[in-house]
Amino acid sequence: MPVRKSENRPCRWPVLLLLGALCSSAFCATANNENPTPNLDIGAEVFQQRCTLCHGNEGMGDGRLPLKLKQYPSTNLMKPRQPVDRTSVHDIVVYGGTQGKVSNLMPPMGNDLTWTQTESVVDFVLFLRQEPQKAAAMLAALRSQNAVSRNVGQDIFTTRCVLCHGPHGEGNGRMAKVIKNPPPADLTASRLPDDYLMQIISKGGEGVGRSPQMPPWGNQLNKVEIESVILYLKSIRD
Repeated sequence: MPVRKSENRPCRWPVLLLLGALCSSAFCATANNENPTPNLDIGAEVFQQRCTLCHGNEGMGDGRLPLKLKQYPSTNLMKPRQPVDRTSVHDIVVYGGTQGKVSNLMPPMGNDLTWTQTESVVDFVLFLRQEPQKAAAMLAALRSQNAVSRNVGQDIFTTRCVLCHGPHGEGNGRMAKVIKNPPPADLTASRLPDDYLMQIISKGGEGVGRSPQMPPWGNQLNKVEIESVILYLKSIRD
């Protein structure tokens, strides 16, 4: 009895079942992702979590690392040294400095971010350059959701306050050689209450009738960040 050709064909059901399972898994993964479509909100979150350390809270290049380390390459996204078209920004985010287009201090994030996160942060970087005030407002809103932290306060102090107040807050920073009347305060000896510290940090010395040499930080630090600085200052008191 001749064998039908159909009986010699490999069974397709296992393959179809496998493909169905894979498609089902992909569908479930997409369904469980609350927002798989790239958008600026996701981009702002990624930027806040992964980019501000070098690029700063508003992309101006005043992150904690550039302020701490001498001869750190410029990280100011408002004055980029590379093209800012979408393809170029995308490649820098994915490959970092491995292609030699930017400093090798820029880490590659292609393996750390999902496709949605990558596309979103690329869009946000472009948005940051086109609409800096709106982008900065989005980042500020995210930072305001953070908890008060002594470690955050210490980081801010070491990048913004040591120049005058010194590494341990004793008033012996490098600018103490120039600022004499009055000299930078010895913060270890201070017993000012929290509400007054909030005022002088936010408004600066002149804003509360004290030394105009003390700059206002209210436009650069939000309430949570200032409270974090205050928490750190109280920890270094004698």
